[in-house]
Amino acid sequence: MISLEFIQDLAPFNERLSEALVESLKTEINKQIPNIPEEGEVTVKFVTDEEIKKLNNKYRKKDEVTDVLSFTYGQDGPPGEAIGDVVISLEQARRQKGDKSLVLELADLATHGILHVLGYDHETEADANEMLPLQDLIVEKIL
Repeated sequence: MISLEFIQDLAPFNERLSEALVESLKTEINKQIPNIPEEGEVTVKFVTDEEIKKLNNKYRKKDEVTDVLSFTYGQDGPPGEAIGDVVISLEQARRQKGDKSLVLELADLATHGILHVLGYDHETEADANEMLPLQDLIVEKIL
């Protein structure tokens, strides 16, 4: 079972994901993902546009703001160790949420990033057809 640590210090209290929602996300991730690591932690952190732009430039060679980045450390280490990090631009999430609530946008981005850490991607149509419905299912179940 993976655990989740959310670092939401950047967000005002009314924009943070509640402990109950984070717990529901953890439960659904562990329930819905086949071959989930026995133990491991994923950290999700809200950051500024400036910080995510620097990370995007450094690791993806893209000098632009993005909404979410995932960093995978592998699932073969000792049980209970970090298997990845997810960073979310809080400012970008606010801009792109459209008509939906910020909590929904942040939950969607967090789920997307966590799925990347767990080995999912959407580079091909087949991969997208596996990852994106799973993301939608998880978000629908937690909200």
